[in-house]
Amino acid sequence: MIPRAAAPARCQLCRLAKLARPQTTAMPAPTAALISLGCSKNLSDSEDLVSALKTVGIGLTDQLAAADLVLVNTCGFIEGAKQESVEHILKAARDRKKGAKLFVAGCLTERYLTELQADIPEVDQWVTFKDYDRFAAVVRGHFPALKPHRARHDQRSQLTPPHFAYLKIAEGCDNTCNFCAIPLFRGKHVSRPFEELVEQAMAYAKRGVKEIVLISQHLDYYGRDRYGTMRLPELVRAVAAAAPKSWVRLHYCYPNDFTDELIAAMAETPNVCRYIDMPIQHASDRTLALMGRKTKLAHITERLDAIRAAMPDIVMRTTFIVGFPGERAEDFDRLLAFAREQPFDHVGCFPYSDEDGTTAAKMPGKIPARTIASRHRRFSEQQARLHIERLDRWIGRELTVLVDQQRDFGVFACRHAGQAHNVDNVTLVESDRLEVGQWAQVRVTGTQSVDLLAEVV
Repeated sequence: MIPRAAAPARCQLCRLAKLARPQTTAMPAPTAALISLGCSKNLSDSEDLVSALKTVGIGLTDQLAAADLVLVNTCGFIEGAKQESVEHILKAARDRKKGAKLFVAGCLTERYLTELQADIPEVDQWVTFKDYDRFAAVVRGHFPALKPHRARHDQRSQLTPPHFAYLKIAEGCDNTCNFCAIPLFRGKHVSRPFEELVEQAMAYAKRGVKEIVLISQHLDYYGRDRYGTMRLPELVRAVAAAAPKSWVRLHYCYPNDFTDELIAAMAETPNVCRYIDMPIQHASDRTLALMGRKTKLAHITERLDAIRAAMPDIVMRTTFIVGFPGERAEDFDRLLAFAREQPFDHVGCFPYSDEDGTTAAKMPGKIPARTIASRHRRFSEQQARLHIERLDRWIGRELTVLVDQQRDFGVFACRHAGQAHNVDNVTLVESDRLEVGQWAQVRVTGTQSVDLLAEVV
């Protein structure tokens, strides 16, 4: 037994022994670089994946060559997007630092996993959709020293500008449009829990988000699978109440499910944008049937009339496809006439192209590429004229705008409630009093190409 008087000397020896040991420094936490391609729904997925990285202690860096993990979230919707995704994967494989892991997720992975595994062996982990819910565990398989912890909704990563956020309310689609491959790899419609969405909207509001955009493949179908009834009208009201100082915007609605209840929810809720993104795709009943669309022109027109009766100031965005297999000249003429008759504010027109695995790719009656290009050009030229005419209705009006970005010294790109982020035109304001991410009151003074010009009031 060591005498008590000797104990201090022993403690001193222990301290000296500790000092003699080599000093170790904590290893820096690993970092990840993200390349997110494609649509807003894919960006929302990227936010989920980055949030999962945070739960195991991995933060983001914008320096790909310095990252310990490079995550490419791909798009596989159309041919150009597929090629872009492959190019980004190969570039990331070349540019990453030695020893860094390369993960590839997204629609391209889901559609072409077997071929990609054979063609691009440089990838360390192909992340399929079934891996998303367990992504943190997938990452820890490559970084075993990482320790997980729980994250709250208010800790969810946001990859958009701080004043703007997407809220994806569902995944997949139950429609079987003959031209669309999305249900083949995204699967059936799956609604997210109602309470979870409202909680996320509240978290965004607490962060100071000024605009929340509801997105999914088929927005107005929300709730049918989970609750047995479509609950989008109720959700719109609840999200708007959870974020009363934010705009709430609706993207990707179908005309066949745009109910009177949904129209009322929009019309009666002040902070819901008077804006609807409703892909119509065509105006010929014959072509709509060939496309596998579950509606006819008469119903589409009736819904548009009902929307405009309840909200005369509504701004409408839509998309059309020209050159679909079997589209006749008279079908195309009907589309041109419809676009002239209906006051759409924002229109996208896409030339048809075959997509792997779709019914349309195997259909007879393919339109020659030259004819498709001609129809696309004719439609686009008509729509450009109509768009300029529609812009004039804004001149002289005072509007609330959200300041998105500074373009040049003293020139800001802003948006009023009828202009969606990244897809529509903008309102350009010259001022030294504006701040990105804040509201402003402006008066529209003119137009510049497809954009509005305004001054601060």
